[in-house]
Amino acid sequence: MIKELNDTLLGNIPENDIFIISYQYAEEDYQNLTAFMENEYDPDIILDRLTKERKRLQKLKCLKEIVIYSDRKFSLNNEERLRRKEILRAEERLFRFALMRDQGVSPKTDISIKEFKRWADILLPENSDKSKILLSSSEEFISSAKSIIGSDDESLIWLYSYIHEFIEVCPKKYLESGIFGKFMRSVLGVIFFSKSAENPDYNNILRLSGFFAATYLFDDILDDAEYRKEEKEEYFQNVLNILNAGNFGEIEYSADPLMKFSESAFTGICSILDEKRSRMVAQSYIAIARATAAGSNWNYSTPLKDKELYSVAAVKAAYTRVIPAILGGYTVDEKFMSHCMRGGLIFQLTDDLRDITDDMEEGNITPFNYFCYGAVKQNIHPFEIFLAAVSRVSAENLKDIPDAKDLWIMRITHSIRLLKLKSGEDDLRELLTEMNFPEGKIRDEISMIAGCSDVIIDIEAETAKIYSDIAVNLRGGWSKNPVFGH
Repeated sequence: MIKELNDTLLGNIPENDIFIISYQYAEEDYQNLTAFMENEYDPDIILDRLTKERKRLQKLKCLKEIVIYSDRKFSLNNEERLRRKEILRAEERLFRFALMRDQGVSPKTDISIKEFKRWADILLPENSDKSKILLSSSEEFISSAKSIIGSDDESLIWLYSYIHEFIEVCPKKYLESGIFGKFMRSVLGVIFFSKSAENPDYNNILRLSGFFAATYLFDDILDDAEYRKEEKEEYFQNVLNILNAGNFGEIEYSADPLMKFSESAFTGICSILDEKRSRMVAQSYIAIARATAAGSNWNYSTPLKDKELYSVAAVKAAYTRVIPAILGGYTVDEKFMSHCMRGGLIFQLTDDLRDITDDMEEGNITPFNYFCYGAVKQNIHPFEIFLAAVSRVSAENLKDIPDAKDLWIMRITHSIRLLKLKSGEDDLRELLTEMNFPEGKIRDEISMIAGCSDVIIDIEAETAKIYSDIAVNLRGGWSKNPVFGH
């Protein structure tokens, strides 16, 4: 079925509905996953990796405590050096994880760690003061970016000013919730996909990266309780009309400035791409939009089968990887689509794990809270599904990446750290009990990881916080600076 799915995306089977065929593939793949769990999966192997990472964190925590004591006693500065060492290690692992997650490959010579670190100075800063200076100065931004990619000043000026406009149009609550971090990471994602393309046109790629990043407003707007249901329905339909029209037809935008800004981002993408890629991107967004719409209608009383929960999650997460690949000129083939569908499910589950408390408060239905409170009893806990999915994708889709399992385990520990921070509990056992986490080894490992999670360096989470602060602080200040037109 993966060939049929890929042909549908490429437009070779125009009569197929992209969401339906994607959902059918995800359902079939989930059934294959449960069969894998019964016949091939050895949970002890994955749990052993989880245990090894937990032991590493415990040793690091003990080392940190010793270093802090010696620093105080002898007026040394070893704690800062230890943290810097861990940051460098975390940055490299993040880069490897990002390539594995997005492209299913290991770093190669054309996408080097060194180049990633130069981009990190622009998009993944170490501290807010450094990035505030960079993002406050168009000259500094352009100078840094030009040292990495071969683009003209006009395109970089456009991206710089588009970043400005994004900050200006977003409500403060959106910026505080971390959307600007998503924006900047999305820009980076498109650019790194373009590194695999032949003769990338960075003048257009920079514009496409900005527009793509702005389309992340779609989910936030649909989840925003301050908009009336009728407003959301009209906005949703406008976006679908834009995607279906492509480069053709009259577009009617919403009156609301935020909705209009995001709608114009979809239009901007369609206006740059050729007809084939524009159709592929439109199909991908339609799949995401319909998956989002399906999930938004769920509540705890909705009778849901497990394959429904996981299939919608897989479709939505998969196409968030497919779109930047298309925009960057990456070759979308059956192998890549299979990787996106399988890896997307895993990535979505790690997001759901870290957001358990938020989702319970906001009423968002995920496999985790539905397992606990849903009308239909699920047979397998989401965390067990997650671990089995990691085992399968590492053995089948990522077999050329030796540390694939370890990189996914890293993502688990990051999620546990954020879950602990969000829940505000010293001991997560009570929450895990409430969420019906499996008894025994799994719950023990999660609790012990949470107990030493303060030593975990989650670069993505730290960067999101930095950029939230920067966006809120610069929102007023930038209005005094000259803005380049785009």
